[in-house]
Amino acid sequence: MVFGQVWTLRFHDTPAAQANAAIRAAEAIVEPLYRRLHPWKGSELTRLNRQLAKRGEARAGRDIRELIRIARPIHAASGGRFDPSIGGLIALWGFHADSGGKSSQSTPPPTEAALEKWLADAPSMDDVYLEDDLVVVRNRRVQFDFNALAEGFAAGRVLDAIGKLGVTDCLLDSGGDLYTLGSAGDREWRLGIRDPRGEGVLGGVTVRGRRALCSSGDYQRRLQYRGKRFGHIIDPLTARPTRANTGTTVLDGNPALADGAATALMLASPDQAADMTRKLGLDGTLIVTQNGQTWRDPGMADAMTDSQPDDWHAL
Repeated sequence: MVFGQVWTLRFHDTPAAQANAAIRAAEAIVEPLYRRLHPWKGSELTRLNRQLAKRGEARAGRDIRELIRIARPIHAASGGRFDPSIGGLIALWGFHADSGGKSSQSTPPPTEAALEKWLADAPSMDDVYLEDDLVVVRNRRVQFDFNALAEGFAAGRVLDAIGKLGVTDCLLDSGGDLYTLGSAGDREWRLGIRDPRGEGVLGGVTVRGRRALCSSGDYQRRLQYRGKRFGHIIDPLTARPTRANTGTTVLDGNPALADGAATALMLASPDQAADMTRKLGLDGTLIVTQNGQTWRDPGMADAMTDSQPDDWHAL
């Protein structure tokens, strides 16, 4: 149980000793990374954020520096709407807390005055610089929260590690997002896409090799207060939760990119999604708008089927 989800590895035709070694390798990667990147409990990341607020610069480990590099093209392609430097805003909305579930009903949303004050001096990834192992910020309100990237980043590390152990055919389920190596025997892996508006599925894709199918949605975590619901994905340009889409899915070969892009697309219109998909070179994207309209780019339209057999693995 890491990143708030149960992670599962499924192997095909893999000797038990090799599978057990792969599981041990995955555990040695995911749990420590989760502890290092936790955005509000004591971690390497919270220590970095405190030092940046105090001095405007601090040394950071390799993982954090790599996450900053991965985030930059997504930030640029999204027009600044994907921004891991807004941890302070996420905390302001009450999402840096253990709610005991996916929905919190006791925390009031921030006041309009508090949000406007935040916007008046909002940090951005454009305020962040790397100088060797040093992170430098020109706005000390930069507070990193890599939750939108961390699962995909960890999954990529796991695929690298188990591949080096000789595992060729494996499915990693991070509690929703799906990552593959090789195939399921004599056929491709069959991955289903959840309908964000209910319990059913929108369809699925078949994949072979190293692939990632990542989804994001307003169903994952939310604040409910006095009959109003606020999603956990905040638009840094407005300081308010996105109201553009209810769910997104990205297909790509890069796990961290697919994970981050799925969140970024939650803030995009279909026109913006098409532009973002092109700029990031994603293999396929799908969005479901708040009014229930479904949009797919040509890559996802080619890859996706609307039917789903019972033996498919669902997001």
